[in-house]
Amino acid sequence: MMKARKVLEQAHSAWQRMAPFRERRRRYVRYTYGDQWSDLAKDRFGNTVTEGELFSASGRRPPLSNNLIRRMVKAVVGRYRMGEEEQRGEDAGSGIGRWRAFNSLDELDARTLEEFLISGMAVHRVWGEHRQSGAGVWVDMVSPERFFVNAVSDPRATDMELVGRLVDMGLPEVVMRFSHGDRRRAVELRELYSAMEGEASVFATDSVSQGGEAFFHGRQGRCRVIEVWTLESREALRCHDPLDATFRVVAVEREEEIRRLNSRRRRKKLPQVVTRWELVTAWHCRMMAPDGTVLDEFDSPLAGGAHPFAVKLYPLVDGDVHSLVEDVIDQQRYVNRLITMMDTMMSTAAKGVLLYPTGCKPEGQSWQKVADCWADPGGVLPYRPYQGTEPHQVVTPVSDFGAREMLTTQIGLFEDVSGVSEALMGKSVSGVVGVERYESEVRNASVAVNDLLKTFKDFTMVRDRLIGGVPG
Repeated sequence: MMKARKVLEQAHSAWQRMAPFRERRRRYVRYTYGDQWSDLAKDRFGNTVTEGELFSASGRRPPLSNNLIRRMVKAVVGRYRMGEEEQRGEDAGSGIGRWRAFNSLDELDARTLEEFLISGMAVHRVWGEHRQSGAGVWVDMVSPERFFVNAVSDPRATDMELVGRLVDMGLPEVVMRFSHGDRRRAVELRELYSAMEGEASVFATDSVSQGGEAFFHGRQGRCRVIEVWTLESREALRCHDPLDATFRVVAVEREEEIRRLNSRRRRKKLPQVVTRWELVTAWHCRMMAPDGTVLDEFDSPLAGGAHPFAVKLYPLVDGDVHSLVEDVIDQQRYVNRLITMMDTMMSTAAKGVLLYPTGCKPEGQSWQKVADCWADPGGVLPYRPYQGTEPHQVVTPVSDFGAREMLTTQIGLFEDVSGVSEALMGKSVSGVVGVERYESEVRNASVAVNDLLKTFKDFTMVRDRLIGGVPG
């Protein structure tokens, strides 16, 4: 089995270039699903701790969070799913319709949109193959944690030259897929992955931070396979056959075959095939082991020779990705700090504290008895006046220093920045509001997220074109 270390190095370089994006995504995922106090900070001794640990170390109760981000994401995904009936009606008469139920595309698209809102990236892989669930066109959602691509700047991703993903398989599946019916090759594959298990030094550059994916290492008990697609140029012959009026492009290695064909036609006085040499581009796939061994390679069989990935990066201005969740992180953090501050003030304020002068306590009566009598409705508590004082209860009003107004302001800013307002979530419904006015409010509220939804719609159209291009 041959090796393709140069291609592997290019793929690893693309993977490393996306490391800052993956680290940001992991942070956005934490915030979306409730872990909002795990950002790193320095304590007074210079040690690196999480913000939650830093807060708790001061002797206060664990910090609180009010997860507005999750509510926002659910609202946008819910608004998207409300339009699925129309989409299914459009697909019913096309070749896409029969694969929609086969792949549960309604559910897959909703989960992909959720990823798109969190990270700003949506990736599907379209391929025709036989699986345990059946044979046909399969659509798989690819996690950005396992995806890599060269530096692109075109929002349509037309400037891709290298794209791929990381795949974990069991050893039996690796042997089944890549032995190609050759017993000797199957033995080599088993030996290859068995040898790599003990060669940690080979993958010394494989660094992982904060629980992310590694490039060379599969998960425990799994074999890592690296799928790399590269756009390559090669020699080809453009052929015009006047006999059957066809144009086609064939590999330059078939030039001798065409010469023999023309020789036979000359003897029969038939029109000959006219050829022209040229360079063409093609997407070529290599399935590789972590040491660069090529397990399998082939040109794309899809229509137009396309690679199998539908990719959408948002908004991709100057090649940068910025998600909806990223826009509201600061508002979410400030809301958490405000409600935690308000909770701290409430917990430290005096609430019904009894001030009982020690000289007023009757002899022979315990302090517990005094407390029980005070808490008993209608109870009688004898006391001896002492220097003109008497027991009294203290209730301190909680002073929030404008914290409630600031919290209301931050929640309002959260909705303004995200564009997901109360009308979009169906909260500002009143009995005095007519249907037409309510629908108008919802349409106006949808304007802010319309760009996101339209961009995701374009992504699904690209994916559907790939489905239509899978050979039957």
